[in-house]
Amino acid sequence: MYKITCIHPTCRPEMARKTRSKWLKLCDNSKRVQYITCFDSKNKHELLIRKKKRKNIIELYENYSFGIVKKCNYAANFATSNCIIVATDDTIPEKGWDTKILHSIDWSKEIVLNVSDGTESVDQRAYMVKTVIMSKKRYNNLGYILHPDFKHVYCDNYHSWISHRDNVVLDRKNILFEHFHPSLGKSDPDEFYINASTLDEYIKGQKIFMRLTKENLTSIMLKKLVVKYKNEINPILKDSIAFVILAATGKLEKDLTKLKFK
Repeated sequence: MYKITCIHPTCRPEMARKTRSKWLKLCDNSKRVQYITCFDSKNKHELLIRKKKRKNIIELYENYSFGIVKKCNYAANFATSNCIIVATDDTIPEKGWDTKILHSIDWSKEIVLNVSDGTESVDQRAYMVKTVIMSKKRYNNLGYILHPDFKHVYCDNYHSWISHRDNVVLDRKNILFEHFHPSLGKSDPDEFYINASTLDEYIKGQKIFMRLTKENLTSIMLKKLVVKYKNEINPILKDSIAFVILAATGKLEKDLTKLKFK
């Protein structure tokens, strides 16, 4: 049985295969890693095959869908490990990442890890869980990897929000999965990045995020979180609680510093 399942949604076949090769080479033991790549495809032959398997590598072929969410959730159906990681085309982990992940926690529990993506110097939202790493138990309880109402933009915001709401996030910022994102000047923007980064896509994603957070925080939950916020002395945990409260009460993330309770 594999110890880790990597799920890699992509519309860039060549780039994805190069990324997969890097991930597996950077493992201490690639034989314990199941790697599932889900490709957008317009090739009739591939769509007829739907699935290719070679040892620990699985390739899935799906009709085109904008963004990563649908492909992530489809690929998760084939995951066999207690630890599930979402790999992306422009994310590369540090050497020995598999050992560090496996030794970080008991993966039989309901857990979401919050690792470093190398952007902390420019994005100080410590509560944001930018690399999706969760236990199989967490996936089973949620029923999805990323909420299916999203296509791409804001899916990570909601993943962060519901993980903090359920108090299942563990900080492991000593483990690096570096994100070579165009917005950071670490790679060049391509057509997909440009199309996914439009104002229209952000507005759509934000509306879904605001609706879901309101729908999924009861008044009882809110009252408990307010008490927890008042009593919390750890500034990182305090910000995480504030994020959950403010999102569900119609506030945007930029209002975090304005949080006041009587």
